[in-house]
Amino acid sequence: MTTIRIAAIQAASRAASFADKWQGADVAHALELLDRAAAQGATLACFPELYPLVGEAELCGRARALGMHVIAGLADGQPGRWHNTSVIISPQGRIVGRQTKNHPTAGEVDNGVVAGDTFQVFETELGRFGIVICADFAFFTDGVEACRKGNADIIFNPAVWFALAEAYPHTVAGRHLEYSVPVIGVNVARPEKSRSDSTFPPAGGFTTVCVPPPVTDMDELWAWFRTRPEGIDSTRGFVHTLGAGEDMIVVDVDVDAVRRFPGYFSSRVTERSQAA
Repeated sequence: MTTIRIAAIQAASRAASFADKWQGADVAHALELLDRAAAQGATLACFPELYPLVGEAELCGRARALGMHVIAGLADGQPGRWHNTSVIISPQGRIVGRQTKNHPTAGEVDNGVVAGDTFQVFETELGRFGIVICADFAFFTDGVEACRKGNADIIFNPAVWFALAEAYPHTVAGRHLEYSVPVIGVNVARPEKSRSDSTFPPAGGFTTVCVPPPVTDMDELWAWFRTRPEGIDSTRGFVHTLGAGEDMIVVDVDVDAVRRFPGYFSSRVTERSQAA
């Protein structure tokens, strides 16, 4: 059994402006957050989109020191022309995957972001990971479809929702129900202080993680729904959501169980019709 303990880190930026992020304002705090995740037994930690933006060497060094995988939001390029990417760092401190954002917003394009053009599924020692960054996940289907066709075991959605963050859990849960794989949706935390930088709005929160139940067929799934202590309509235990401030969700994902999960929908008539 391959079980991954994942820390979805809803990080609060220490930067007063986006220019501060380019100067490394969030790097030291990112390392502190990795230490906190490791203290909770995480074998993989995922940061939001654009977090910490720079600090590749420092992150690789801390991943190596902690012996954990890290997914971090890093710029690939320089101010004026750069790719918005999320990288996978191995426990050996090496970058083993880099996914671009392929549908940047108008504000990002104005800020120098260049669109990528490929979605990948990355083979790691923990499993097959897909990364679909922010709007690529919420407003387009090509990224998630590529992850499913590539048999991704887990889809990560590092995000910066610059408005309507309370809708973020519904987006993550909807994609999870549609594609039936774990979705690790990691939004940036809402800042405690207001900011005036229009490229760095004071919004965020509501990181959401969805993990399917450990069942292998539709009858087991129906039994799982019917016997939940919280009631059949409760999402407790497989949809986890934070509030607005800095925090992290730590969940265990059994990759073998994920690969056996049948999905949430079947047109086959079973004992469910008799129990109705």
